[in-house]
Amino acid sequence: MSEPDVYSWYGICRAILCPEPQKGRLFETSAYRFRAVTGTCTSIMKKKELEKRGFDVCLFDANEPELSILSTLKSYTHLLVSIPSVVGIGDPVLRHGDLLRSTLMDGNLQWLSYLSSTGVYGNCAGAWVDEDAVDTIIKQEPFSKFQKMRVSRQYTSRVHVEDICQALKASIYMPSISRIYNIVDDDPAPREEVFAYAEELIEKKWPTWVRRSTSSERAISCEKKGSSTGEKRVCNERMKTELAVTLLHPSYRSGLLSIIDQMENPFQSSPFQS
Repeated sequence: MSEPDVYSWYGICRAILCPEPQKGRLFETSAYRFRAVTGTCTSIMKKKELEKRGFDVCLFDANEPELSILSTLKSYTHLLVSIPSVVGIGDPVLRHGDLLRSTLMDGNLQWLSYLSSTGVYGNCAGAWVDEDAVDTIIKQEPFSKFQKMRVSRQYTSRVHVEDICQALKASIYMPSISRIYNIVDDDPAPREEVFAYAEELIEKKWPTWVRRSTSSERAISCEKKGSSTGEKRVCNERMKTELAVTLLHPSYRSGLLSIIDQMENPFQSSPFQS
């Protein structure tokens, strides 16, 4: 399907974003290609704030959902879910799985994406992991040498929001069935290194705003963070190969620089908008 075909196809589509529109910046920058775009949030205050920015928003609490809201899903063609999981429960929306299944099967759904966390891979001691590791974890089998290449120290993966958006956009153009993609950058660097670079950028632009932390303070902070999320380096080869995604920010350096440059106007147009 060529890009013009996709754009005309969007003309009869509706999209809903859960839980919050800013998590779906792809649709903010591409909303004119959808007939309607709706987002959800959990508080009236947040709803009013988002509506002031031009979003169509409805209240939705995954823990105590209004069933009438779930029933409206049948009118939407695209559904992006990024509701955080709950310990011991997982995705709280799936507690209403039977209703969701019947609603979506009787509706117009063409595309569904769930944004999860690389935390599902657990602590891999800095090893490289790919998407097949999810099946390994579910089956409680040891990682293969391809899923876990080598051990190293305090690494974590990250990605810029613009690259999340372009990956989602690519998955709409090239839909697949039940495919998992790791949306991360090419540079899973140690946290201490990333924090040090972020401090350098902030200090350069706003020299009086921050107190530079010592290397020991950063190390303690990184150690605490690492103990809660687990160390791993996540491979993004499938995303780049199958979705033909060329990262806008392949390293934390360009990603952080972009954030600093856009700090005063974080919702400006993205370079992939057209």
